[in-house]
Amino acid sequence: MVFQGPKDLSAGSSYARGLADPGQYDTGFIRIIPTGENYDQLSERAFNNVYQPAYDAQYQASYNATYTNSKNAEYARIYDSEFQTAYAEINTAQRTNYINYEKTFVAGTVAQERYNYYMNNKYNGIAYLLWTTARKQEAARNDATNDVNNVQTYINQINTKVNNRITSEANTLADDRANTKAELFALNAVKLHTNQQIRTTINAATDIKNLKTKADVFIYGLALSKSDNDLSSRFSNQGFNWGSADNPWLVHAGTAEKVRQFTITEKDVGYIAIEAPLMSVTPTEADNNIKLGFWADIFARGFNTNNAVDPITGGPTGGLDQSERLRLQFIANGLSLNGSQVRLFQTLPSSNLNYSETLGLASLIRLNTNDRPENLTRASADLNAKGIRISTAARDNNSDGAGPTPALNNSVAPLFNPVEGLYLYSPNINLVLGNMYQPFIVGSEGNNIILEVTRIPDIKEIYTQIYQNYGGGLGSSELQGSTCNVYQCGTPIKNHSTDLSANYQGRSATHSSISIGSVERLPGTNLLRAKQDTNSTGIVFKSPTGNSVNLGSVAIDGVLIQHLKIQTTGL
Repeated sequence: MVFQGPKDLSAGSSYARGLADPGQYDTGFIRIIPTGENYDQLSERAFNNVYQPAYDAQYQASYNATYTNSKNAEYARIYDSEFQTAYAEINTAQRTNYINYEKTFVAGTVAQERYNYYMNNKYNGIAYLLWTTARKQEAARNDATNDVNNVQTYINQINTKVNNRITSEANTLADDRANTKAELFALNAVKLHTNQQIRTTINAATDIKNLKTKADVFIYGLALSKSDNDLSSRFSNQGFNWGSADNPWLVHAGTAEKVRQFTITEKDVGYIAIEAPLMSVTPTEADNNIKLGFWADIFARGFNTNNAVDPITGGPTGGLDQSERLRLQFIANGLSLNGSQVRLFQTLPSSNLNYSETLGLASLIRLNTNDRPENLTRASADLNAKGIRISTAARDNNSDGAGPTPALNNSVAPLFNPVEGLYLYSPNINLVLGNMYQPFIVGSEGNNIILEVTRIPDIKEIYTQIYQNYGGGLGSSELQGSTCNVYQCGTPIKNHSTDLSANYQGRSATHSSISIGSVERLPGTNLLRAKQDTNSTGIVFKSPTGNSVNLGSVAIDGVLIQHLKIQTTGL
């Protein structure tokens, strides 16, 4: 396929009628409304995110206000009951033991006191002068034993001592139990007081009707045109050709032979491929001929906002809040997709059911703007011809449109400041997302979608096809992988089998690269290096008045995705 530019221009276009600001009429839109969110999970997440910080912030104040009084009041309320329970338990378990103890001849017992009385009085008199000490002791023990078993006075004395002992132990046990229960009661009172104090805040935050969790995206004036040297205009009003008879777009079927994916077993894999025109080995400006422009309004909407749609325009009839809007403009010049391709196939069998015989992709996404980034400087005349600009500022206070968005009220588009924004000069992005040996799969678990660059298995016949030899001891000759950048992307391709040399860059690279600005390739290698001299440029911020901050160039080289999994949740 060849995309051929138009031979004439529409006389009705706002860009062809001599209007002062034709961009104001870029109000045709694409609307994207994400749906399917799990609002039970959303509410739970909102509660968890808000509750604990609010609880922690309030807790100490509630503790100081509540804990001591609550504990003392509860202790006083339950102590008598705890004492009676403890007394009954100890009395049942120990009274007999304690009574028997008082009848033993141990220091402090009633029996010992009576024994001492008899030894010091009765058996210490003249009448017992001729008795031996042992006889006196035995007689004193017999008298004392009779007293504690048969004399009511001493039986009462024993009961009093036992009662006092049980009471003392019951007091200690009741105090411990009452304290423990009163502490728990007081802590619960603190928790209740804390929750009461933060209730209004929590209810407002966890009520999903009040959350700004729904998105509404409007993309306006999406347009492709021929690249120019202007990053202030989204449309050049010029057509362009994409591909040629010798180097066209292709949609074709093919077979990759002797492929290994998850096991050592080889198998041929059939695929359907969509391929952009090949990228020339010799740098050429003719490829970098696409301008892409659009502006967008992105809204955060409440759950219960108006979702009615105007049947004529397809736009909303309400529910959009200007204070919850992000408005931006995107302009890119010098774009080329040449060298990109996507292959679709069924993956080979695997012990991992998510990998086995599902939809697989081997994709190479190449978005380049400058075939010679090493020549780029701050003074280059064509900076704006090879770059991306993202801006948000309006030209002035009267140029930001009327109301939330044109789709709502049919107003004109905003006019953006001609210089403000983030500038990415000469970006070259070459991404490898899956290959025939390491597929990029699309799957599902329940209602959730899985996008995954599969894990590289520890099988030599597979990983040697992916990893690369950087030379200088970094790798070995058996490693077949390589990095894709603007200069090279795997094994070069001949246009015709009879050609003596390859005219086009390959598509077999396994590693990615991203560069922005003044970047060079190291001599004798395929390694990129960001230039660091004062004339280098790449990432630049400009204010509405044109003041700029140059952050220099960037090179991210040799990126291998060992394993990447993206899974939606809550759908």
